[in-house]
Amino acid sequence: SRSLSSTPAAAASALDFGLPVLKTRLTHFEDDRLYYRAEDAIVFSRRATLEDTARLLWQAGDADPFAGISFDPAKVPGWMEIATRYAPPRATDRASALLPLLTAQEAPSAGKAGAHAFGAAARLVLAIAAACTPVNAPVTSPIHRSVAQAWGKPKAAEALRRALVLVADHELNASTFAVRVVASTGARHTHCVLAGIAALSGPLHGAATERTRLFLNGIASAREAGEAVATRLQHGELLPGFGHFLYRDGDPRAAELLEQIKLDPVAAETLAAGRAMGGVEPNVDFALVALERSFELPPGAALALFAIGRSVGWLAHVFEQRSSGTLIRPRAEFVLE
Repeated sequence: SRSLSSTPAAAASALDFGLPVLKTRLTHFEDDRLYYRAEDAIVFSRRATLEDTARLLWQAGDADPFAGISFDPAKVPGWMEIATRYAPPRATDRASALLPLLTAQEAPSAGKAGAHAFGAAARLVLAIAAACTPVNAPVTSPIHRSVAQAWGKPKAAEALRRALVLVADHELNASTFAVRVVASTGARHTHCVLAGIAALSGPLHGAATERTRLFLNGIASAREAGEAVATRLQHGELLPGFGHFLYRDGDPRAAELLEQIKLDPVAAETLAAGRAMGGVEPNVDFALVALERSFELPPGAALALFAIGRSVGWLAHVFEQRSSGTLIRPRAEFVLE
């Protein structure tokens, strides 16, 4: 076997931005399209629920992991008190405060695929929906209807369904890699997901929806959208909610979701100005915020949807990483200052 000192080139390149570091059978990109296993994710989203996506990514076969599963916050000691008195408003912060309460009820698991593991994972997804919404009543499947009901926006349910499916997985992004690292140690599912939520909360990842929301909220009227976009570009700044390095011709998730909703005037004009002046297409952050604005969902709903939907992908990666039986331990290249 090679000594540790004989691998400096591998250590130096293993985590370069954009290079694959782990093998996966879950998600891949081909010709600017996103695939969940063998399914075109865009086409799949037109008919599927988040529960269907879990069945596909978890390889549950014909079994429904969510059948007979519910999550009742009142049955988790301390949940209601923290949720009503102490939990912060932002979805990822609420989830970070509430989900640790589940570890006392969670049995250690080897993470092997099976009915017991799938049922526990399904309950955890429902718990994330309860934490992020927020809702203090039992959450059941289908998740998109429970979330729409919790927000008092039943007419948004179909758009929420599409959004949740479209953000369910996106290969080895920062949060998913964090989840896989923790899963490789044998940690419990809740701890793995908490790692993903922590990474998602950063402004360069899921919380980019917050920057996009603030940008759009700062535009007083549709007439000012062009000027706001021009000012950003003139200062050499990126447009929040636009561009994605993985796609040459634009984020297909955003394109699909934006076709399903009626944009408010500010969002519509900002979209047009971004395309005309910047030559860039919107990404899924813009689409989620546009959905939030279109249906007048609570501020921060975009980030909540991101966390709820992505939790299904995170758990799929937990199962896949556990099945490998290996610990993720990259090398570091020491450099002198």
